[in-house]
Amino acid sequence: MFDQIKLDKTDRTFYSMPKKNIIKGRPDYYLTPTRDFTRYVKDCEGKYWNKETSFDWSQDVKENLYENVESLNYEELYRISFLVLPMIQESIRNKIEDIKEGSFLFSEDALKDLSDCIGPRPLNESVDSILRLYAPLQEKRLLVRTLNDKLDILQNELMDLTELKRLGMIKIGVEAKYIESDSQRNELDSLLHTKSVEVDQTLRKYKYQKAEYKAELKELKNSVRAEQLKKEPFLLNALERTEAFIEGILKEKELPKDSKDLDVLRDLIVKRQLRGLKDIANHALVVEQSAIAPLTMGIVHYKRYREIQEALTTFINDEAKHSATFRRFLAEKLNAKEFISSQLIEGAKKYMWVARYAPGVGMFLAVIIEAIGASYLEFFSRDEIMPDKLFRNISKTISVNDETRHMDLCVEIYNELFRTGSKWERIRNNLALKRIMKSVYGDKHDDHHLIQAFKSFGVESDLLYNHVLTCLSQQLSRIGVYVTSEKLMKYIVRTN
Repeated sequence: MFDQIKLDKTDRTFYSMPKKNIIKGRPDYYLTPTRDFTRYVKDCEGKYWNKETSFDWSQDVKENLYENVESLNYEELYRISFLVLPMIQESIRNKIEDIKEGSFLFSEDALKDLSDCIGPRPLNESVDSILRLYAPLQEKRLLVRTLNDKLDILQNELMDLTELKRLGMIKIGVEAKYIESDSQRNELDSLLHTKSVEVDQTLRKYKYQKAEYKAELKELKNSVRAEQLKKEPFLLNALERTEAFIEGILKEKELPKDSKDLDVLRDLIVKRQLRGLKDIANHALVVEQSAIAPLTMGIVHYKRYREIQEALTTFINDEAKHSATFRRFLAEKLNAKEFISSQLIEGAKKYMWVARYAPGVGMFLAVIIEAIGASYLEFFSRDEIMPDKLFRNISKTISVNDETRHMDLCVEIYNELFRTGSKWERIRNNLALKRIMKSVYGDKHDDHHLIQAFKSFGVESDLLYNHVLTCLSQQLSRIGVYVTSEKLMKYIVRTN
């Protein structure tokens, strides 16, 4: 079927399709990692994970997904195919239109994204030949990324030391204590000086290497552009043939019978699932990062509650451990960079101000965040939902070992310190609940990358939402907030 497709060059119906709306602040393709997290997360994993909760990082995620797709029966493959193929078709049409208009950006990342929309070799040979032109810069790019990682880590360490000096404290092991002697003060000053020098040296080296890399990249783009012009007709042909292949399946409403065509279909599904897994893992990372703010604010507030402070400090280490694990999964297994929207960053800043002056609201929001994070990971730890064994194991370990303790702590703190049963508490919590639910899931229309990520695994968004909101409803009842999952669903106010 696939090899016999002949395109009617006079048929331009699909070229005039409207472009898919790009989510502001997020490119239509996935960026390769700009940071090398491997060393950092391995250190973090060695520090916080014990042998019982370590993961088998030797697994091949793509191979796991292929094994799953090949094992699907006809009905399961049919259902997933008719969820995935329309999304791939829309992406192909957008790229065809962009190339014809001359607006397609032939960067390395964009070419990788384009390759995900094309069937297996020999169709994607043209993309591979252009990508190979970037190979000479791999070593230089890795050096720039490594220096960038090192600079980030050093600047964070310098910031921590500066804050300790401002507070008149020194860190001994993992515990911060007030400075009690001149020797401790001198030790802190010495550490600050050494770290400042190290930051300056690394920054100068990073700027020099980055400038060299940019100059070489600019020169290389000229040869890439020349190769692109030669290969453009082949790229268009590959995209058009893949689009016609998909269109044929959607029109006939049945899967291809030829084994080669079935292999092409499975290849396209796995590529889309790999892309979807990036979004699912990234969302898990974002939720884990979001949980750090309430825990940090809790430490600031509960100075006189030593047990609470120590528990929250432990849980911050847990969240750092979780974030590091998901970062390693993205960078090492999916060759992807995490994406945290500016809207979320601004929301975290607002949260910190709210929690500073209204700690009861802050802890209420902490209960919600922990419940959402735990239920999300528990959902994707199921065999029937997530075919990748590594991500499934990570999700199960975190949700079972840590998140349950986190929820219990937040619930106990709220009930002990802030639960009054007053009318003002009910009004305040209801308002906060509506705002956070709309903020977290209210913008997830059917074209949203996260919704499409769920669909690539055969999961309709309402199935996940119902699970998350049911779990959230149960957790809220533990602090005297009684709201059904159906009512929580109305708070989301989804758009189509």
